Amino acid sequence: MSQLRKLASILVAGVLVQTAVAQVPGETYRLQPEDVLIIAVYRVPEINAVLPVGPDGNISAPFLGTVKAGGKTIKELEADLTAAYVDRLKLNDPIVSVTIREYRRVKASVGGFVGRPGVYDMRPGDRLLDLVNAGGGTSTNGRADLSKAYLVKKNSQERIPIDLRALLNGDSSQNYIVDDGDNLIVPEQNDNRVIVAGRVQRAGPVDYRENMTLTEVVEQAGQVPRKSKLSKVQVFRPLPGRPGDFLAIEADLVAFAGGKSAADNIIMRPGDLVFVPDSGNLDFEIINSIANVIFIFDRFGINPLGTKN
Repeated sequence: MSQLRKLASILVAGVLVQTAVAQVPGETYRLQPEDVLIIAVYRVPEINAVLPVGPDGNISAPFLGTVKAGGKTIKELEADLTAAYVDRLKLNDPIVSVTIREYRRVKASVGGFVGRPGVYDMRPGDRLLDLVNAGGGTSTNGRADLSKAYLVKKNSQERIPIDLRALLNGDSSQNYIVDDGDNLIVPEQNDNRVIVAGRVQRAGPVDYRENMTLTEVVEQAGQVPRKSKLSKVQVFRPLPGRPGDFLAIEADLVAFAGGKSAADNIIMRPGDLVFVPDSGNLDFEIINSIANVIFIFDRFGINPLGTKN
């Protein structure tokens, strides 16, 4: 290619980029019906045109007629048009440029426990996190079950599991490209509570919020009586896939309050059981086993396992 040809190609591309509404999202984007294209040939203004890609994937190119565009990249279509103008119009080394003036509309929806459920216009190449952001994020007071979101494709009943918690924490393996008609559902947390019992003013369930801490849970249970032993608070955490089994975690909230142990202010999880023992340690000894913990919670009319009676 001569230097003049290179310069001409750059000039054509520069002019068309200024008039185009959008840019090609990488060289791998393949044209779709409803994309709108700008076709231009350097120094042959009669050929310049704005053309929509039809439902059949074809365009009606000036002086050529029907040309297949759907499924091709911009570079592939430019090569096809160049060859056709050389063959049919006998143009000598034409400089053909194709740009996208307007992308087809991609409509996808997000529902459930997001800020603004609804249907949104997305750009080709947008991904699930873009759709979540369009829907106002997942800030719904911790009610969203981020690990159990799912994606439903157009004309399909299949639910594709999406772990939004992992996705939001940097795991991009499920950050799929959004297709037209996609529907992302973020369900409500089924077990969205933490249960408090023991030497507290108000024993019972506390509404769970994302990143809720142990001290916040205890504070919501009311003023702690003097006989409470905050240096031996017990958190019993259900073990996944093992109904009735718990991980026992001891937290020293006295040390935390004194600035000695930030780790004792545990980040809570839905379904956690919190027990504040008596300062005489009698209650603490009684709940030495998880089975006894469940018994104590049952005294308050609370089902700690979250199962229906």
